Amino acid sequence: MKPLGLGLLVDSEQKLRQLSLLVAQTGQRVEYSAVLPQYGHSVVPDLDLEDLERIADLDAWLVDITHVEEELSATGEVLSVLLATSEIPVLLSDSSEVGTSSTAQLQWSNRLRARLQRLVGEVNLATCTAAQAVWVLAASTGGPQPVREFLQALPAGLGTGFLYAQHIDREYCGSLVTMLGKSGAYRGVVPEQGAVIQPDTVTIMDPARRVNVLDNSTLVVYDEPWGGRYQPSIDQLLANLASAKKEHSGVIIFSGMGTDGAASCRFIKQQRGQVWVQEPSSCVVDSMPLAALATDCVDFTGTPAQLAANFVQYMNHTNAMKGAVSS
Repeated sequence: MKPLGLGLLVDSEQKLRQLSLLVAQTGQRVEYSAVLPQYGHSVVPDLDLEDLERIADLDAWLVDITHVEEELSATGEVLSVLLATSEIPVLLSDSSEVGTSSTAQLQWSNRLRARLQRLVGEVNLATCTAAQAVWVLAASTGGPQPVREFLQALPAGLGTGFLYAQHIDREYCGSLVTMLGKSGAYRGVVPEQGAVIQPDTVTIMDPARRVNVLDNSTLVVYDEPWGGRYQPSIDQLLANLASAKKEHSGVIIFSGMGTDGAASCRFIKQQRGQVWVQEPSSCVVDSMPLAALATDCVDFTGTPAQLAANFVQYMNHTNAMKGAVSS
């Protein structure tokens, strides 16, 4: 997905430099910027045709001005007009409230960076349909083949987006995308900052970059590794998903070595999500399914074909119930 085009409105050159750097660090672009005077009658900066064209193409405004409660405050007047008339998101910040300590500056930067990351997803939601239900397909040794069989047996239109967490070296992720390209109605995609989890897609988790799911079904991608010994960490992904999507979350644990995912099955169940596993006798390696079964949190067990058939029934029933409630 393309970076956001942001407009910056600030009241000092220092703020402009500070925010421009932070925007660049999050992978977005500053397409327009203006430094407004804190006092005086000149409310709107002089704009030429090129400025107007850039402003018309903005995705959002980022505003950091010190609002002075005086009648002649130009910045305060600009802010009031912008909030009342803007048809794109306006993200407000006030770095003047931040202390001079490096710790306070870092905390402010981290908060604003997180808000920018969420903003990317909110802007993307305006043009994409988000999946109502998000399920994790979790696997390790022997996992790709049953995952493929499961996906090939699913029809489109179930309203579900999948996250595929496969213990694999990063250089083989491209092979998974290619494999999923031959898996019927569900296309494989790679996680991007602010990407929307869309129905009929399978987002393949990057082993080297941690990913969080937000409650609006968008992704935050971090330039840092997953925690723990497994890459990607299924436990970490499930704990986050359970918190974000609650009863609209689920996991299917396929063939794999180790116990990754078992601990967080409890989080999924606590939030009324679903926990399914591949029948151990049909696995190349049954350690992960057996570890999940030992938690007593599993709702359904079956071969890849049985998992797919039950998934269709489950989602059709769930979607029918939603339709009945909404009508």
